[in-house]
Amino acid sequence: MALFSVIALISFWALIYSSDYWTVIGLVVFLSIFYTPIQPLQDAYAYETVSTLGLNYGPMRSWGSIAFVVATLIGGWYLTFGEPAELLFLTVGSLGVLALTSVLLPGMPSESRSSSKESVWAAEELRDPQFLLVVLSGGLLLGSFSALYAFASIFWLSVGISDAMVGGLWAIGTLAEIGIFVWGSFFMRHLGAWGLMVTGGVASIIRWLLFPYATETWSAVLLQLLHAGSFGMVFLGMVAYTSKLVSSKRLGTAQGLTQTAFGVVMGVSGIASGWLYAVEQAYAFYLMAGICCVGVLTLMLVTKRV
Repeated sequence: MALFSVIALISFWALIYSSDYWTVIGLVVFLSIFYTPIQPLQDAYAYETVSTLGLNYGPMRSWGSIAFVVATLIGGWYLTFGEPAELLFLTVGSLGVLALTSVLLPGMPSESRSSSKESVWAAEELRDPQFLLVVLSGGLLLGSFSALYAFASIFWLSVGISDAMVGGLWAIGTLAEIGIFVWGSFFMRHLGAWGLMVTGGVASIIRWLLFPYATETWSAVLLQLLHAGSFGMVFLGMVAYTSKLVSSKRLGTAQGLTQTAFGVVMGVSGIASGWLYAVEQAYAFYLMAGICCVGVLTLMLVTKRV
């Protein structure tokens, strides 16, 4: 985490002073190789502390959501007088803090030099069909957010919801997500990882089917509260599920695979939703509902329900 943070920091710093198109493209591709794995490594480390030190993952992860809200507010405030490109200095500073914090973290058993030298690709636990089904379903359920991220603000503005309220809707969704993370242990005890993912998947289907009809502020607020299930429950369930199916020494790779599945679905569905949104706004969100249906059906094939 520390090494990747430093490399990403240098890359972002170089990006600030780059204006040539192909240079920017090259830097973005390069930094993505090191920036993207940081979160899976954080989740892997966090869940190893859960099993090793008996900590609670949900409240830890809630601080990520809180930081997201705070960073968004700071960014919005800065843009009232500063240049957009200068926001990257804040990213550079944050990565510096992350690198320093990572170095100060205590070591975990999986980092022992005596750990198995078995090739990642030879690890049977990473080729277990049950694990791969969970990865696929998680990728489908979380990847369905592509239309929300790309078109939600545009859609809300098009139906007459004010700029200020659009910002409020994003905040409401994040607050609902934080609530799930804070009370994650309660939901985990009563639903289990599999139950969390299925419940979140059903919430997603309802959310995307109704999204095109939520044209009033009150209805949009109600649907944003479903973010607690469609993202919070799915994410929490997927991370917990992965940690139970894979040993600590493979958790980083396992979490990386879930992020890869999520990214692939997000990219492909994002392009498709863009085409559909141009034809009819509702079609983009119906596509997301269909993807979630496949994700929930995939979960039904999982027999190792924890």
